[in-house]
Amino acid sequence: MKLKHQAVFAALVLSMAGIAVAESVKDVVIDRIAAPAASSHGRSAAGDAMAVSVLLESPDGTLSARSTNTLFQTGDRFRVKLLSSRDAKVSLYNTNPRGELSSTPVWQGSVKAGLETISPRLRLDGTSGVDLLHVVMEPKRESGVVTWLTSWLRAGKESSKDIRVDVQNTDSTTYLVNNRGEGLVTTVSIAHR
Repeated sequence: MKLKHQAVFAALVLSMAGIAVAESVKDVVIDRIAAPAASSHGRSAAGDAMAVSVLLESPDGTLSARSTNTLFQTGDRFRVKLLSSRDAKVSLYNTNPRGELSSTPVWQGSVKAGLETISPRLRLDGTSGVDLLHVVMEPKRESGVVTWLTSWLRAGKESSKDIRVDVQNTDSTTYLVNNRGEGLVTTVSIAHR
């Protein structure tokens, strides 16, 4: 308990001194989803923020939330739950074990700022390798989404500084922020035996 009071006191002293206390990505996303028009400090929230959970379905139909960095297995049944800071199109694209990105989404829908959207039940089957299911909050521009997604995925592999996304994973949710407001992508991996 004493350490908690010390931490609160230190944060108070720093904020009184005009030194910003860094918020976690999770806090930023929750703030932007709760109040999409403005961030927690009254500044405009120009960037995109999204919370993504993979709802894994057990044989009895119970759903349990997992982050996107969980490795799923062949035959797992799941849904994808999304919360966003802005109204947007959302899509799920698949890259098969051969590395081929599908040009048509596995599922496409829309999210309303601050409201949950849940995909229909999904299941990816295969015999070997890993399927990658890309959860995409599309950029505001409407055209060329597959080209944009391809360049996004390539840039991530090359550690490009052009696309800056902050990510935080908990056991149940992945939180993403792109302060440039250029859309977001997170990837779910499904391993086949």
